[in-house]
Amino acid sequence: MKTVAVIGCGKAIEGKEGWAIGHNHAEGYRTCGHEVKLLGVDLSSENLKAFGEKFKLPADQLFNSTEALYAACLPDCVSICTWPALHHPMVVEALEKGVKGIACEKPFTMDVGEQRDLERRVAAAGAVLVVAHQRRLEASFKALKEVVLSGKLGARLELRGHVGDNWDILSWTTHWFDMANFIFDRLPESILAGMEIGDTRRYQHAVEDASIIYADYGKNGSATFLTGPGDGASFTAQGSEGMARIGDGVIEIARFDGGTTVAFDQSAPGGFSCLLKELLAALGGGPEPMCSIRRSAVATEMAYAAHESARTCRRIRLPLEVEYAPLEVAQYPFRSGLEGKRILLHADTHFESGGREGIAEALSELARNPIKIVDADSAGLAAADVEGIDAILIYHTRTEASAETQRVLSAWVAEGKPLLIVHAGLGAWPEWSDYTGWCGYVWDWKASEHPHEPAVLKVCDEAALSFGWSGAWLPKDEVFVKLRETSPVRIGLTAEISTGTFPAAWQHATLPHVGAWMPGHRRDSWKVPAMREGLCRMLLALIASAR
Repeated sequence: MKTVAVIGCGKAIEGKEGWAIGHNHAEGYRTCGHEVKLLGVDLSSENLKAFGEKFKLPADQLFNSTEALYAACLPDCVSICTWPALHHPMVVEALEKGVKGIACEKPFTMDVGEQRDLERRVAAAGAVLVVAHQRRLEASFKALKEVVLSGKLGARLELRGHVGDNWDILSWTTHWFDMANFIFDRLPESILAGMEIGDTRRYQHAVEDASIIYADYGKNGSATFLTGPGDGASFTAQGSEGMARIGDGVIEIARFDGGTTVAFDQSAPGGFSCLLKELLAALGGGPEPMCSIRRSAVATEMAYAAHESARTCRRIRLPLEVEYAPLEVAQYPFRSGLEGKRILLHADTHFESGGREGIAEALSELARNPIKIVDADSAGLAAADVEGIDAILIYHTRTEASAETQRVLSAWVAEGKPLLIVHAGLGAWPEWSDYTGWCGYVWDWKASEHPHEPAVLKVCDEAALSFGWSGAWLPKDEVFVKLRETSPVRIGLTAEISTGTFPAAWQHATLPHVGAWMPGHRRDSWKVPAMREGLCRMLLALIASAR
């Protein structure tokens, strides 16, 4: 009899994070043909109780922690069915305790660095680890592979996998990655991907919102994967002579010379039962499992390669060189440090440029909540407008400031609160000397110019400001030149165009909670990541300097 433990019993609740996968592993152990003593481990007493009742386990076979489990016994096998961030530390813990058989749910690890570490540790421990890509053990996919190998579909094979219902790659599509590797019986040479990347997180890690991925298997063929849009899931194979898909107990083959089917045994054991049967057999000297770490861990690596391709807009070759999680990097600007900040934008339409809307969209995403907009075309600032506000931005070219506006802003600056003048704001209220003094540089309505051309933004080495990058390209936008200096400033950023280099962002020398950001005329310029991160870092610098 083998002692097996399911770590992370889980609870079946509604939603994508509610699947009690630990129950599937328990069923697999019970039906795999080996005699087993089943143990359950879960921090939740409710989950543990439900697991025990379902599988009729006595109290001494249920544990509320891995510490309690390993203090009581050393299982022959463990199944790691927790949320993904716990996979690496729990596999390491099992290996260090001396467990020789491990099944780990997918996504296998949170980055390729963790994967490489576990590959080394498993080999050093002489252990056997399988990744839960059990679909390659199902009769239907074995039959599909046989159809491909038979040559019925012809040459230039292309596999197509789809997962809809707003799923993500790490949670679902890695199954299709593994299936493509299984059918081709090799790994892809490179990955090319495009994605919609927001700030969505699932199981506490970064995921994309939608993706399309191309995997190049060289002369063997290729595979294309679509994730997110649509409903359900599908997997098909197409060659020069026809295509095939899995039907009800048969592989349906459509060729140019007619259709046919190939039957398979739907009642044949598969899935978790076969996955765990092979794991237990390997512990007794049996062959390498079909879902061994060597064969199936790479499906998770392919996910990170796809993320890196989308992040860098480049084709990524395997093995993947970066060992971090690319989506965590890509999502960084959206976890900006401005989350929850209440920001007021006093702005006009600025000649219908769309800049106001661009700023509002950028800040709403950076702060993760809508910002407050006061329309400068119809109103000045009132005391009620700034109540509960963390920072004020000025973006308009109104010529006259009402007495109340002057009182509100003067008090705001005197109290050491953050004020950022953006683009058009450098031309606002030209007769109000206090305001033009806060600006540091102002638009001179008689002398200043605004060439409309691409610019290169460069961080000044001596500046105290940090924008998260050292240089960036900005598409055609108004670049202000021949500005009039009104107060000493610390220039943190310059804009280089065909006629020279000019100040682009600065902080007031004696009022460090006041600053200016010059670019930003066009709405689409605020889609540029460097613009968003630069504005964010500028605001954070002013907020940090506030009293």
